[in-house]
Parts: sequence; structure tokens; C-alpha cells
Amino acid sequence: MRRTPVLCVASALVTLALSGAASADASTIYVLDESGTVTARENPLIPAGPSSQLPKYPGRALTVASAAAMPAQTASSRNLDSAVSRLASRGAISATTRADYNAAMGSARKAAGKLTGQRRKELRAVIANFNRMAKGGLVTASRLPALTETLRRNAQWWTDGSSLSYGQRVGFSGSELVWQAYPGQGLQIQWLGTFGYMNALWTAESKSSELRTLAREVSELAAARAGGVAWEYLFKFGGGRPPWVSGMAQGTAIQALARTSDRFKDRSLMTLAKRGLGIFRTSPPSGVRLKLAHGSHYLGYSYAPGQRIYNQFYQALRGLHDLADLSGDKNARRLWLEGQSRGRYELAFSNTGSWSYYQPGSLSTVGYHELLRDFLRGLCDVMTVDRQREAIALREKKGPAAVLSDFKNWPDPGPYCVMTKRFTDYLYKRLGTKAPTAAPR
Repeated sequence: MRRTPVLCVASALVTLALSGAASADASTIYVLDESGTVTARENPLIPAGPSSQLPKYPGRALTVASAAAMPAQTASSRNLDSAVSRLASRGAISATTRADYNAAMGSARKAAGKLTGQRRKELRAVIANFNRMAKGGLVTASRLPALTETLRRNAQWWTDGSSLSYGQRVGFSGSELVWQAYPGQGLQIQWLGTFGYMNALWTAESKSSELRTLAREVSELAAARAGGVAWEYLFKFGGGRPPWVSGMAQGTAIQALARTSDRFKDRSLMTLAKRGLGIFRTSPPSGVRLKLAHGSHYLGYSYAPGQRIYNQFYQALRGLHDLADLSGDKNARRLWLEGQSRGRYELAFSNTGSWSYYQPGSLSTVGYHELLRDFLRGLCDVMTVDRQREAIALREKKGPAAVLSDFKNWPDPGPYCVMTKRFTDYLYKRLGTKAPTAAPR
């Protein structure tokens, strides 16, 4: 059911407070301009900390599915250039797209030939990853724009930019995309950070121009995957090979796109958000859905079906909820209901009795404990608003007696609210302070 106008403001306040998009701790982002000058900027709209970057690989042995196991959409080729030539010869890409790729690859090869040391290694690692994708038949027409942009920006940064350590954020003048340094893998688009930033821009009424720019950029870089589209990571990470996807990042993507569509009344963005449901309908390694008892779990990493990270799962659920709420889409609602049913079941397993688990058998750090608590609080609040809105609609349509009977199968926010309070109590007990009557916002 679409939101009624009566509660639009309340719902917007809930999403603003709980999305984690506008963090009190600003990220430092190093911006390279067209003259080759790097400027460090504090951007309060780019969230810092664990809410906006995928966690480092925890070092556990995982069941890892190779990206090569994904159905190839093109014939295998020996290198990236030949893969692009094949796409062009079949008419799968335009002359402009091929010219853009040729220019980006030409700049990357030229830079790699002149650079030395770590800069050269970073740039060559990006090229090597894409060549391996080509050999596996994984370079497709829809993926080429993101590959081209990654080549272009890496050549630009490693030629003119500064040295970077793990996790440092990078931007480029004229663009709103958020990039991140992964030593040994070059610069990569940090999709979780990018869509977290998009959520923050959505909350800032004065940033409509930046929000429109970012919406256009992410729309152009979506790749066909799992019967829909996805924002793929194009580097090796934690045992996974490119291209892989994150349920947490994708959930944040569809959330941000749905909100932006609602803000600008842009139906194309809502259509794009709904196409982003593909990986939530599909099992790994193409998708992130695990059909289990009590519903569906949505993975943090498509290549690691053996790993269940609680905070990633609950943020994916929040994204599905917001898309279903804003669009009224039946598929989004079904996936949300399947996921939150499993989410209620997994709540007990995320709780040690005095702290939270990051994943089964592994305790959360303080930062990840707070993050999980905040995501659960978000679900508690939006589901409470859902019930209030539904109650109003039922009273107006059928009378008060219909409310209790019609709520029989309506999702209950209670378990999420209870666990939010418990995790808040654990946190204040560990910090040695008294918990406030209401959880801080």
C-alpha cells in the first residue's frame, strides 16, 4: 500500500533520522580537479565509519563461488580489447561507447608505461582484473561504462593524485561518485558510500543539483545482472573475484533511488530501483538470496553464501522496505516480507545475552554493535509507522472492529523494537553509563 499523505512527513523524518546517511562524523574526501590539484575536503554528507564502507574480510574460511561460475553473457575472449571489439562488431555498443573505452584504455596504458612503484602497480592491477573478467566472458555491454569510468579515473588519479592508504575516499571535480582506495586493487567506486551519500543529499533540500547529478551518474553505471540491474564491485575482495555484489550496498541503492524518485517525481528512477530487485530474487553467485526456513536471508557478499553478517542483512531489509513503501510494487513487498520474516527469526541468534554478534560466532566491535542497533531501530520505527498508517486507513474504510482482525498477518515491529532496547542497554552498560529512557537519535 502506498503511503497516505497524512504520514508522509512522519515517514520522511524516520528515514532521515535512521538511514545513517547524514553522519555526525564527516568523511575526509580528496578531490582531484582538472588542473591536477588535490584538495582535502570535509564533507558532512558523506557518512564516515562502518555505515558507508563494506567491512574488511574477517579472515574466516568461506564457501566461495567463483565469478566465473556466473552464466557468461558473451563468448570468452583472450583480453579486454578483443572483448570490446566483439561487442562493437555485434552492434551491442555504440561507436561513442567504444571510443570512450579506447580513450580510457589508451590513457591507462600510457600512464602505466610511465609510472613507477606503487602507482604503477595500482593501475596495472585494475587493468589485470578487467582482463581476467574478459577471459571469463564477463565483459558485457552494460558493464562497459563502469569499467571505462574505472580505467579513466585510475589513470587520472595515479598520474596526478596523491598516494593513498586503505579506505581513503576520493572524488573528482564535476562528479558526485564516491571512490575508495583498496591498495593492490586501485581506486574503486564505493557503492555503499556513494548511495549513502545519495541518501544524505536527499535529506538536504539545498543539494538538489548534486542529487540530480549523482542520480544520473549511478543510472549510467548500472549493469545487467540476475534479470535486473546491479551496482557491481569490480575488484578482488575477501576471496571474491569481480564482478560481485553486496546485498547491503544494493539495498541502500534501491532505497536512495526510490527516495530520489519520490523527491523529483522521476518515474525512471523508480523503474531503475525496481529493476534493482533482481539480485534479491536470485541465489548466489549471481544474486544474494538464500531461501531458508522462516523466510529469505540476503547476503552481504554474493560470492560468500556461507557468511551471514547481521548488520548487512538488516540494512538490505530496510532498503527493500522503503522501495516497497514508496513504489507500492508487489515484488518489492514480497521480498521485503520474506526477508523480515527471516530477520525476526535471526534476531535471537544475533544476541549473546550481553552483546551482539557481527556474524554467528564472531562478536561485534563497538562500531558494528551500534550500527546493528541503529538498523534494527530503523526497522522498528518504520514498521511502527506502517501499522499506524494501516490502522488509520482501516478505521476510515471498515470501522474500528476491522483493525485487529486485519492486523493478524501484518508485520509486527515488536521484536525489532525489543532488540533495539536490549542492544542499547548492553552498549551503555559496557560504556559504564546509564542508558537514557529513550534510545538517542
